[in-house]
Amino acid sequence: MKQVILILVLGLMLAGCGKPAAQTLEVPVSGVPETGLVLDVSSQTGQTATVTPGDVLYLKLISSVDSPKQWMATSPTSGDYLILKDHKTAGLAEESAKEIINEWWFKVAKVGNFNLGFIYGEFGKTPDQVFDLTVVSQ
Repeated sequence: MKQVILILVLGLMLAGCGKPAAQTLEVPVSGVPETGLVLDVSSQTGQTATVTPGDVLYLKLISSVDSPKQWMATSPTSGDYLILKDHKTAGLAEESAKEIINEWWFKVAKVGNFNLGFIYGEFGKTPDQVFDLTVVSQ
């Protein structure tokens, strides 16, 4: 009798293991509401952008389809100053494309001074291009 009960208990436990509970992925969102301002900083390398928490920075960088080089983020690496809202890439699936267009939208999350930096090149080698923007959030 003990063996039958043990088998029933184990069977019920294993039956529950086969169906994982539904899980939802919660993405942390800044408590700062968006201001509605989207600032295109694509051509502002080497410059300073003055923003307010809640503003959105838009950055468009282009790379070659025929090259192993890519755009890589270098800063900020800490501080929680920016939240990535969206990243879109165009030109990867089209056979006739000659360039890859990367578009990023970053929400400014808090007050502070920081750099938004990207480099273009092959990983581990000297970069061919640098995008560097000083951001003053006040």
